Parts: sequence; C-alpha cells; structure tokens
Amino acid sequence: MEIRLSCEKVELELEKKKILKNISLEVRSGEILALLGESGCGKSSLLKAMLGLYPLAKGKIFFQGKEIQNLPSHKRGISVVFQDLRLFPHLNVGENVGFSLELQKVPKAERKKRVEELLKLVQLGGYSERRIDSLSGGQMQRVAIARALALEPKILFFDEPTSALDPEMIGEVLDVIRDLAKEGLTMVIVTHEMSFAREVG
Repeated sequence: MEIRLSCEKVELELEKKKILKNISLEVRSGEILALLGESGCGKSSLLKAMLGLYPLAKGKIFFQGKEIQNLPSHKRGISVVFQDLRLFPHLNVGENVGFSLELQKVPKAERKKRVEELLKLVQLGGYSERRIDSLSGGQMQRVAIARALALEPKILFFDEPTSALDPEMIGEVLDVIRDLAKEGLTMVIVTHEMSFAREVG
C-alpha cells in the first residue's frame, strides 16, 4: 500500500511551550490509524498541525509524496470532523452537508443528489429536511461526517468522535467508520478511549 500521509520529526510549539517533539508516523492508503493517548498529551494538536491549523516549529509533513507543511489547509486534500462538530444550527441537515458544495458553486440538482448519497452512506437517508436541533448526538456526528465527505477528501481526520456519546451512539458512529473503511477511505482517528481505538485501528 502506498504511503498516503507521513510526518518526519515534527515539532510544535504553542505560546513558547513545546507541545510535540520528534513525531514521525506513516498512514498508508486505506488504513485507519488510531492516535491513542490520555487527554492533554498532544493528539489533537498533532491533528491540527497536519491540517495546517498550527505552524510547525520543525519537521516536515508529506501528503501523497509532496511536502504540504507550507500549504494552506484548504489545499491539503484532508477533511476533518472536529470534536465540537461545528454544524450550522440555522441550516437543516441537507444544507449543512451541502454547504461546501454550494461554496464551490455545484449546480443545485447535482448538489441535492450528492447530499442524498452522502446521507445514505452515513445511515441518514431521508433526513435532509430535518433541523439540526432535532437530532441525537450520534445523528449530529453522522451529519458532520457526511459534510466532511462532501469534499471527497483523500483522507479523513476525526478528533475524539465518541466524546460525550452514550454507548449506543458510539456504536452508530463505529458502524459508519466501518462502512467508510469498506469504501477504502483512509482515516486518522484521535481518541483517548482504548476500546474504541481497538475497534477501529
């Protein structure tokens, strides 16, 4: 399998404090890599550094063989589902999922078709007109996943996808991740939960 993403001796400093030191890793095409560790150890910071949200103090990041540490986030080919989801409460489910497609001026009919396909993929077929505040935590997590997939990323990051979810909702999210794995999607998942890391990684 080809190496899709790699870090070489990455170091990160925030407010003059060293957060990450000498981090190297490889993520191969179709692989699910779980970054496991206790809260506050720097997992999410590494994710944000790979996304381009934090500048590196040292090291290099490669994506499909090209250095990307100096590229802006939106040009890296990576999508992310953040811990706080960042859904738009004033938009319905379909509008949330299709938001990036609308920004790209994808025609309305094509956009609607793509949104329905994505919602079916995350087991939310027929939910397009639902209000965000009418959904359970697990359903909101799946809307956020569908929205991240709308950009057809080469790799998908998850930052603590099971945070604040009860066991049944965690099972729902796990099912979606397994479905995405069957589609061959490459994923990096930050978690502090050993059992979840064991299930997905």
